[in-house]
Amino acid sequence: MPHDVFCFIDADAVQGEMLRLTGAAFHHLARVRRVRVGETLAAALPDGTLLRATITALGVDALEARVTETRPPVGISPCAITLYQAVLKGDKMEQVVQKACELGAATLTPLLAARSVPRWTPAQAAERTERWGRIAEAAAAQCERSVPLQVTLPETLTAVLARPLPLALLLDARDGDPLPVLAARLPAAPSVALFLGPEGGWDDGELARLRAAGAHPIRLGPRILRAETATLAALTLVQYVWGDVGTA
Repeated sequence: MPHDVFCFIDADAVQGEMLRLTGAAFHHLARVRRVRVGETLAAALPDGTLLRATITALGVDALEARVTETRPPVGISPCAITLYQAVLKGDKMEQVVQKACELGAATLTPLLAARSVPRWTPAQAAERTERWGRIAEAAAAQCERSVPLQVTLPETLTAVLARPLPLALLLDARDGDPLPVLAARLPAAPSVALFLGPEGGWDDGELARLRAAGAHPIRLGPRILRAETATLAALTLVQYVWGDVGTA
């Protein structure tokens, strides 16, 4: 639905064939996007269902629109990719969240790796996660993806490896196969876990534990990339091999 104003709404905003938006959704559309009566919205429900609706009324604290079309979720990759991203310094995590959403990752779990510099209290971690969630939603609206990237609370590698993993890939600049070479030996993957290290790289113990858990090491080429660049390059390759980057 090109050129429509894209937004996310709660299920209770749907009232029969009408939408009624109040609160934050109304404020964003009326005060930030400055929509007008007659404009068309592309409104995504929590399950990703996309409603196309024409604005019929714009009041002081509420907006009403008539639903004209219902579509299944859009912008969802056929390969469900979870990024296990070791926490990066400064605003680099925000960049990774934004671009990972644009590139179609399903979930991002920040990892508290041995060489991750940031160390947070539980309250600080929850605050960061909430902010990353807002960044993911804004990125999803920009790229017209009806289900945003899900950002979870930070976890330790121990906690992650205690659970079953799908096909797991480990980005290791020192070792591993190029992903297209590795993929030729593997079946098509409906879901992938992609492990990405911090600025200082994984330590030897983390690499050994990930390999013991079945993660396949991959490398990106002869050049040393910054951590945030390597993440986006690896994600793009996974999407190209098993997802929808490069498809019609």
